[in-house]
Amino acid sequence: MNDFPMVSIVLPIYNVELYLEECLDSVLNQTYKNYELIAVNDGSTDSSRDILIAYEKKFSEKLMVIEQENKGLSAARNTGLEHANGTYIYFLDSDDWILPDTLSSCVSSLRKNDADLVVFNAKAFCDGMPEEHLKKLDYTRNLPNSAYKSGIKLFEDSRSVGTYIVQSCCYMYRKDVNRSLRFIEGILHEDHFFTTVLFLGSNKIEVLEDRFFQRRIRQNSITTSSATMRHAKGYYITAEALHEQLFPISKENEELCIYLNYLVQAGFKIERKISEKKIGIHRKIQLIIKYRKMMNVKDYSWILFPEKYKKLKETLSSS
Repeated sequence: MNDFPMVSIVLPIYNVELYLEECLDSVLNQTYKNYELIAVNDGSTDSSRDILIAYEKKFSEKLMVIEQENKGLSAARNTGLEHANGTYIYFLDSDDWILPDTLSSCVSSLRKNDADLVVFNAKAFCDGMPEEHLKKLDYTRNLPNSAYKSGIKLFEDSRSVGTYIVQSCCYMYRKDVNRSLRFIEGILHEDHFFTTVLFLGSNKIEVLEDRFFQRRIRQNSITTSSATMRHAKGYYITAEALHEQLFPISKENEELCIYLNYLVQAGFKIERKISEKKIGIHRKIQLIIKYRKMMNVKDYSWILFPEKYKKLKETLSSS
């Protein structure tokens, strides 16, 4: 086996001129040198393209710049995957950055036990935000450094401790695990589908407690913007796609059933919020019929009569 297998870093870019250089520098300053950086400029209208061209001239042996019209984050990542030549894949967001030993540590962990996947944590940062608030925005798995022989077991343990982190910037994986896996295009919350399919299809996983990924919190980003019906649809579409993709597993795995149920509930909660809780009975029945295979029977009442269900649950919990 090659002592220094190549890592393909997929970097989608859209209007991040203020942060792009810091992100690019964090990759170019990695202690591990056998990598390719695939930067997909997704139709930026600011100076991001100029920054990429300047960096490409200096680092042409490392940096590949791909131009495409604006199609969204998922499409940009998929474009990067089509051009990836590495043994391992890592996704990075262009307003964030990674610590210098990220690639080295991840490759070492993957090779140690011939693993399919290595997962790690993230530290949030934002100028002017109190530290106690930032800690709540960290991605922390609450799992010790360990090795898993089953992606299903990792999924179950992560869900049981309440820290199932789907963000694709918090892991590196062997491309051969699922060469055909792609992000669902045109939706939000795209990591839920990709990560879950990847995890459940992995046989050996290394868990690291390191916070390699440095997550920038900024206004008007996808993760901080107000919820819209597009957010709700992202959850609904993901639940449907996962149910179809993983039906043999979800039929038998209780934790996965609960997760699919969670996705449907998340979509419904957003839909209720943006409609100021005025969802008609026909729409509620439509949701129940469409997602009945992903819900428990008791959840029908929750959708039909959410306020009464909430009060009943509070009464039972206090008695």
